[in-house]
Amino acid sequence: MNGGGDGAAHPPAAAGTDFLAVAQNQKTPAEVLEQILEHPTVAPEVVIALLRHPHTPGGAMARLAARAGGRILDVLLGSLDRLGRWIEALEALLGNPNLPATKQPTIRQALEVARKREADGARRKSLLLQIKELPVGQRLALAKKGNKDVRMILVRDSNEMVALETVSSSRITDGEILAIAMMRDVSEQVLRYIANNRKYRQNKQIILALLNNPRTPVGVSLSLGIHGLTDRELTDLSKNRNVPGVISRVAKQILDRRKGPSGPAAGGH
Repeated sequence: MNGGGDGAAHPPAAAGTDFLAVAQNQKTPAEVLEQILEHPTVAPEVVIALLRHPHTPGGAMARLAARAGGRILDVLLGSLDRLGRWIEALEALLGNPNLPATKQPTIRQALEVARKREADGARRKSLLLQIKELPVGQRLALAKKGNKDVRMILVRDSNEMVALETVSSSRITDGEILAIAMMRDVSEQVLRYIANNRKYRQNKQIILALLNNPRTPVGVSLSLGIHGLTDRELTDLSKNRNVPGVISRVAKQILDRRKGPSGPAAGGH
C-alpha cells in the first residue's frame, strides 16, 4: 500500500502535508480530494481551494459541512454560493451543531436558491433533449416564436439554417446577442450575421465580444474597427492568446503607433 512507486497517485493526502498544492491542481482526482477533506486538520485555505475545484466530491464536502467548526465553519459560511454546488452540503451545514442559530435563515435561503438552480438545470436539459428530437421544419418554426431558453439552444443547432433563423428572430434582445457573441460553440455564420448587422455594430460590448471570440472569422474581426478601441481594450486584445495571431498583432501595432517613437530622443520632438 505504501510502495515508493505509487507516490504520484497518492500525494500528500496520505501523508498529511502540503495539501494546498494538491487541492489547487485541477488534475487531482476526486478520490485524493476526498482524502484531503476527511483529514482532521485540513486548513481553511485548502477548503477554499476545494470549494473551487471542479472534481471535489459532494459527499465528502457534505461530511465536512456537518462537523465543521471554527475557521473552517467561517469559510463555509462565507462561501455559500460555491457550497451550493452540492445541495447535500448545504443540508448538512444546516444540521451542524456548531452552527449559530442566527445563520440558519441565510443557509435556508441559499438552499432554496440551489434547489431552484438544480431544477432549472434539469428543465433545460429536458428541453434540450425535446428540441433535438424535433424535425428541422419544427425547429425553424420554434426559432421564430420560442422564448429565450429555446433560442439559447437553437442558436447552437448543427443546422445553420436553424441557427441563423434564431439569431435573426424579431424577439431576440441585445442582451441575448451579446451572450451569443461570446459563445465558442456557435456557427461562424451566426457570428458573421451579428457582425454584419448595423444595429449590433453600434454596440461596443458586442463588438468587443466578437473580437475576443476565437470563433469569429479573421476577416470579420478586421472589419470591426479595431482602431476605434481604447488603449485598455487594445491591450487586452493584444494579450488574448485565444484569438488568431493576426488580430492580437494588429491590436499591438495600433497601440505602438499611438505611443509614437520611444526612447530618449522622443521627448525632443
